[in-house]
Amino acid sequence: MKIPVVIWVGLALTIGCFFLYFFQPPFIVNVSLKLYDALIRSTQAPPKTSQIVIVDLDDDSLQRVGQWPWSRYVLAELTRRIMDAKASVLAFDIVFPEPDRTSPVVLRQAWEDAFQVKVRMEGLPPAYEDFDRIFGQALAGRKTILGCAMQMAPQPVTNADESLDPYYRNFFYDKASGRIYANTLFNTNLVQSDFLTMSIPVLNSNAGNNAFFNTLPDDDNVIRSTPLIWAYGPLRIYPSLALEAVRLHLGIDKVGIEYDYQGVIRLRLKDRTIPTDEHGRAYLNFRSLNPAARYGFGTFPSYPAVKVLTGEVGEKELGGKIVFLGTSAVGLRDMRATPITGEFSGVEVHATLADNILAGDVLRNPRWMKFVEMGVLLLTGLFLTLVIQKNRAWISFVVMLLTLGAALGVSFFLLHSRCVIFIPSYVILVVVTLYPVLTMLKFWEEERQRRQVRKMFGTMVSHEVLRYLEDHPGCFSLAGKKADATMFFSDVAGFTSISENLDPEKLSELLNRYLSPMTTIIMNRDGYVDKYEGDAIMAVWGVPFPLPNHAVQACLAALEQQETLEVLRPFLKNQFGYNIHVRMGLNSGRVTAGNMGSEERQQFTVMGDAVNQAARLEPVNKDYGTLITIGETTFEQARAHIEARLLDKLVVTGKTVPVHIYELMGKKGAVPAPRQEVAGIYEEALRLHWERDWDRAEERLARCLRIQAADGPSLNLQKRLALYRRQPPPEEWRGEHIRGSKD
Repeated sequence: MKIPVVIWVGLALTIGCFFLYFFQPPFIVNVSLKLYDALIRSTQAPPKTSQIVIVDLDDDSLQRVGQWPWSRYVLAELTRRIMDAKASVLAFDIVFPEPDRTSPVVLRQAWEDAFQVKVRMEGLPPAYEDFDRIFGQALAGRKTILGCAMQMAPQPVTNADESLDPYYRNFFYDKASGRIYANTLFNTNLVQSDFLTMSIPVLNSNAGNNAFFNTLPDDDNVIRSTPLIWAYGPLRIYPSLALEAVRLHLGIDKVGIEYDYQGVIRLRLKDRTIPTDEHGRAYLNFRSLNPAARYGFGTFPSYPAVKVLTGEVGEKELGGKIVFLGTSAVGLRDMRATPITGEFSGVEVHATLADNILAGDVLRNPRWMKFVEMGVLLLTGLFLTLVIQKNRAWISFVVMLLTLGAALGVSFFLLHSRCVIFIPSYVILVVVTLYPVLTMLKFWEEERQRRQVRKMFGTMVSHEVLRYLEDHPGCFSLAGKKADATMFFSDVAGFTSISENLDPEKLSELLNRYLSPMTTIIMNRDGYVDKYEGDAIMAVWGVPFPLPNHAVQACLAALEQQETLEVLRPFLKNQFGYNIHVRMGLNSGRVTAGNMGSEERQQFTVMGDAVNQAARLEPVNKDYGTLITIGETTFEQARAHIEARLLDKLVVTGKTVPVHIYELMGKKGAVPAPRQEVAGIYEEALRLHWERDWDRAEERLARCLRIQAADGPSLNLQKRLALYRRQPPPEEWRGEHIRGSKD
């Protein structure tokens, strides 16, 4: 079976999109990221835990307390007030890599170095000489976290300088073995660092822990995910500020790392799991922005640091909460681009991740999703190809829109209800690639088919049928198919003699005058003129398009041709000198219809036993003196609309099984009473002769001929009876008549 070109092209384009999935070209990646951003914006919700707040080093605080950096004793006071307000955890989105330059001990040393003299500060208690020590004491014994900066390395580091952080605390364990984490091979999958920027030792040693505040934007500089863990050398892992804040908030001793040969699978905080990618990065489920937010932040509750220092903000606002200390002040703000806004404070990235972990709705991008995406891509391509090939343009358009809507709807549902990331960018790529290309190709193919149909059938069917074939090229097969049809053959009696006596011009004119009205009648009755062979016509009903009442239409067309000939015959006699009489044969049955011929020249036609039998029925009319003979199947299918009489039980040339044949006499109710009477008596005679009752059969035939002396079937049967009286048929004879010639 020939596969349509639309199917081939659809498969090729689908496979092309499938390969693009592996190469991930930048333009598709960018489209995917923008689509992801749009989905994130459509699924935003407010913070879900009410356990996250931000203390903001805003412009008002700097104006009232002083420029940044503040003295460490001020930060110590801020820390004490926050923790005394019963905050659960205080996380600094800040690193303190240098001593406080305003500290007395630092100033004294600077003066001594500058002026080479011994400097004394009288009246200052020793406890206040070192502001860093004061800050360190405020941090000590509390759930406080200092930020650190990880410098990204392009590859795993084997000789990391561990002296940069002598107070490293390991809170991770290998979930597979239960051991404290020490897997050098696993480290290679994580984001790598070859240098740390830590707070000074007096602060580092007193803080609850250190955690990195770095985050990694995508190639378009937008933050959609952020690392939860970061490798420093083969044996050290650092937590993110948000992860460490949640660990301390929940009072969990260790964080489990689940991984396999591909990398990290998830992190585990006792009964809580945090899904990650293989590099240990979490996809952020951004919360909705609050349009009425103040102090520079738009997602989580935030309070100016100066109000904490003055006591205006206390336990009511901070009690039991994870407090992130960050800044929105001009010149200090750490602004990042995210899917929800181009200006998102860096500290809110940590706050968002902490809220996601506590709420258990960190977005998941499972590894198996790529197989789902590839499968959906292929199925969408195949489905759309078949739809476009087999349906009309408007149906294909609706299905295309429904496919796009379904892809986006499923993506929205998975993200909103299941926190699963499914970006249908490649599904959309398949749809927007296949639909226009295949639609144009199908339009071109249909136009080509229309031209082919018009060329093949333009002069052989009516204009209405031709339009139907052009609009429904799929209703018939040029390659060949089985169909139920009625075949018609006609031939002009004595045409050989006519052609020998007329000159070519006159003969051609005669044929045109005869064939033109006959063809019109056939086409008006939804017939297909298969071919002309001189004076002979072959026509078919039921192909190339389905026609449920093909037998009825063929019989009515044959009768109308005879009626037209009755009117036309005197004019043809007057102009050409000959009376034109036409014999016709019809038969119905199963045929094979399709294009037949050579590669250079083909014609749509029909083949099969039913066709051959129809061709044999036309010359049978000579034996019986009839004009139209029809087969038994045709009679059974059309009997409600026609008048016919049983002619004989005939074995045509080349066959051994007898078939009943009938004379088509007229339309239902249009045959004169005498002729109907003759037909009835004839059938009695025919059945009596089958029973070898020659005498009674002769008596019936005599009655027929008294009513209609020139009744051809009666005269023919009368001759046969005379033969049977002289030469009786064999014992096995059951009434069949074997015709010895084709014409």
